[in-house]
Amino acid sequence: MLDRMQLKKFIWAWLASFWSASAWAATATFASDLSKIPPAAVAVAIALSFIGGAAATLQKIANPDFVVKNVALEIAKDICGSLVAGLVTYSLCAWQELPLLLQPGCITIAGYGGSRVLERYLAAGIARIDRFSGKPEGTP
Repeated sequence: MLDRMQLKKFIWAWLASFWSASAWAATATFASDLSKIPPAAVAVAIALSFIGGAAATLQKIANPDFVVKNVALEIAKDICGSLVAGLVTYSLCAWQELPLLLQPGCITIAGYGGSRVLERYLAAGIARIDRFSGKPEGTP
């Protein structure tokens, strides 16, 4: 069995040998795609997501039936979820080449839905992965 120092050296050697190949693959794959995204479009998507998330959060806080234990935490949770949902929706809209007039509405609605939208995206992604792996639908 390897002692602690040998294990540490082995891990560093392994990282050193594969890090450059992984970094090159990521650069070759993602760099050209990411550099084509207009920064103004991302800024608009973030703003629309924020608006949708803020509307949902304010509606939730204004509801007398909803008990808020920590307002700051609730706002942070909702805004993070809405920003991620909005940016993922922006990416999906761009990928599917939705008309430009529909994209702001989709992004704002996704921001409003926040974590509920992300759960749907996750379920759809997992179902797609299962289909690719040959699993029949509905099996755990």
